[in-house]
Amino acid sequence: MAQTSTHRPVLLVWTHPETHARLHEALSGPAGDAGLVERPIKDKSVASSAVQLPLPQFTLVSVEMGSQVLAKVAEAQATGNPFTLVVIDVGSGEWEVVRDLVERLWERDQALRCIVCSSPDRASWPHRLIVSRPEQWAFLRVPILAEEVFQLACCLSMPNSNSVEPVFRATYSGGNGYSSDPHLDTPATNGAEATGALESARGELAASRYYVDNILRSMADSLLVINADMTIGAVNPSLLNLLGYQEHELIGESPGLIFGEEFSQGAIIENLLLQGSVSGVESSFLTHEGQKITISVSGSMMQDLQGQFQGLVCVAQDITERKRMEDEKLQLHEQLVETSRQLGMAEVATDILHNVGNVLNSINVSIGVITDLLKTSMVGDVGRISQLLDKHREDLGTYLSQNPKGKQVPGYLAKLSGQLMEEKRVALLELDRLRENAGHAQQCVAAQQDLAKPSGMTEPVCVGEVVDEALAVNRGMLEENKIEVIQEFQEVPQLIVDKHQLLQILVDLIRNACQAMDSVSPRSLIVRIKLIIGPPDSICLEVQDCGCGIHYDDLTKIFGQGYSTKHGGRGLSLHHGALMAKNMGGTLRAQSGGVGQGATFFLDLPGNFHFPDL
Repeated sequence: MAQTSTHRPVLLVWTHPETHARLHEALSGPAGDAGLVERPIKDKSVASSAVQLPLPQFTLVSVEMGSQVLAKVAEAQATGNPFTLVVIDVGSGEWEVVRDLVERLWERDQALRCIVCSSPDRASWPHRLIVSRPEQWAFLRVPILAEEVFQLACCLSMPNSNSVEPVFRATYSGGNGYSSDPHLDTPATNGAEATGALESARGELAASRYYVDNILRSMADSLLVINADMTIGAVNPSLLNLLGYQEHELIGESPGLIFGEEFSQGAIIENLLLQGSVSGVESSFLTHEGQKITISVSGSMMQDLQGQFQGLVCVAQDITERKRMEDEKLQLHEQLVETSRQLGMAEVATDILHNVGNVLNSINVSIGVITDLLKTSMVGDVGRISQLLDKHREDLGTYLSQNPKGKQVPGYLAKLSGQLMEEKRVALLELDRLRENAGHAQQCVAAQQDLAKPSGMTEPVCVGEVVDEALAVNRGMLEENKIEVIQEFQEVPQLIVDKHQLLQILVDLIRNACQAMDSVSPRSLIVRIKLIIGPPDSICLEVQDCGCGIHYDDLTKIFGQGYSTKHGGRGLSLHHGALMAKNMGGTLRAQSGGVGQGATFFLDLPGNFHFPDL
């Protein structure tokens, strides 16, 4: 059997001078006499027949906690006299620092053993301190006992101590009787293969534990493990940083501490228990200060091999920033809709002004015709004939029958009557035109007033009347381009809808159709209203032209902001129309056989019908 060296270099890493002095005193020399005395325990001897090992002598090197620790270890390795043991005095709240230090020490020397000394206050202890080599470290509470430190140092600093099962013998320390000074016995027989396999398995297990723990500590998302008794079993640093808690403040507590009212209402747990897992459920955490943080929770149940419930694993992601961006996006969307609406109103207003201008021209023409008619009217001859007849009142019969001029009066009166009747007919015709044009101007103004109303207000409307109003707004363009309008309306109930948005979409579609037929002849426009029987019921409004058509690749692009197939077009009306259709719960889509094949636009709206008689 190989002899164990009694010279063992030990590095003391200290934080508190008092603890450092006690450690230095405990390890500077043997604690008690070396005489071996067997002490019976329950009538059995603790002593072994194995060879007794001599007490070790520790060579102590001290260094304050900090960056010089690793340098001291490297220096000792370079001199060929590496440390067999490192004793670390832990300050308050330095567990993560100590764990990282221990792992870095093992990266330099895999055989190195460690003792960690800490305060007796359990509140300052970590809930779970996982390291990659759990068999190579031990934990001591402060204040320490010299014999306890010496015994533990003897065990851990012995070379290949993992393969040795130490048996402690009691030694006599003089007047105090028995003490626990260690004399380590090595078993007489040692299964080398079994020990090697065990050592390998321990190493793999420790490495796996450290690997998993490192993953959990490195997660950007928050991890929460809930035990079967509905208490918090584990958390990761991300969750602690997010909520502002210390680990010991959460372990063993109810998840309601961080979930708040949502946990007490049972919605989250109920979904997990019923479904087995959930993904992307929006919820909220409460921070240590009571601030609410919006989160997205995914989780699943834990079960053992027999399928028994063991707890819940939840991963939460802070979506506060995402929600803020969604709110900003919604506000931008609303601003875009309003801006597009105002631009659309400006275009419609331009068309209406053009139509009103045409109406005023027609009114001026009618006024001119009536004015000329009145200026050249022969109604004045009636007065002259009346004067002539009054002059010959005494001999009126003789005058009309014998006088050459008098004989012409009856015939002239007949012709005058016919002329006056024609003047009356022309005047009435022009007055009808004046009334019609004035009514058209009034209709244009009313349409503009409807478009100027605030959007978002729904009301029962007759869809056919809204279509007629949209055609009236574009009447000037329809007449100017000699476009035949064909109306194919199915009978549909009143629709509860935003009339302003519906009217503006139809006005834009009809105007676009008129512009698309500039280069074709003859021109025809078909407007259809169809009732689509569900469920759910819906209404489809179609505007079909025989114009230039749309390329297949542009059928969806034309609804994008700023995209237009017309020269000088701004690409706003269809984009605005698609947004308004979406706001009404519907869709706006296009269909075309290709360039030169005309196009049809479909406005699909949900059947929110109104039946006034019910």
